[in-house]
This record gives sequence, structure tokens and C-alpha cells, in this order.
Amino acid sequence: MPLPKLEDFDPRLVELATFARALSHPARIFILRHLAQNGEVPAMDIVRALPLSQPACSRHLRELVQTGLIRPRTAGSHVFYHLDAKALDRFCQTMDSTLHS
Repeated sequence: MPLPKLEDFDPRLVELATFARALSHPARIFILRHLAQNGEVPAMDIVRALPLSQPACSRHLRELVQTGLIRPRTAGSHVFYHLDAKALDRFCQTMDSTLHS
């Protein structure tokens, strides 16, 4: 299967697709909602809140971090996550302007 030629697309559309892919699993949407409601949360609290294994939760968290929707903070041996509201706002604004331009 050929790889998509992303360089042929407007960079804003590529960024929008990246954000949309990050939202394509209910666990990741749950994580975003959980962080929006609770602020900064320890990783283990997220794991306990989801009906998934710890490795599966870690993969979803990593996807959200790589996309820039959430940010980690390390304190000793603990990792805390918080929502990057500016990145989420940028996603929403880009989606709106893309659909209404």
C-alpha cells in the first residue's frame, strides 16, 4: 500500500488530520475529558479510571502527548498529565476555519 504524500497537502490540513487521528479512539477522548474535569492527574489515576490494561493506557497517553493535546510532568517516579488547552483550542479553531472557509 503506498504511503500518503502528506507534503502535497496544506500543513494545516495535515495537522488537523493528526489531531483527528488522536481523537479516533474512545479511550483518548475519555482521557481528554478526564483531564478537562480534573486538571492535572497522576498517570495511575488515569489507568484506574479506564477499563484497559496499563500498557494500553500508556499507548493512548503517548499518542495524546505526541499530538500535543496533553503534557506530562514528572515528579520523582510519578508522571502527571494535564490538558494543553491551547492545543485543543487550536484544533477546534482549525477545524472550524477549514470547514467554513
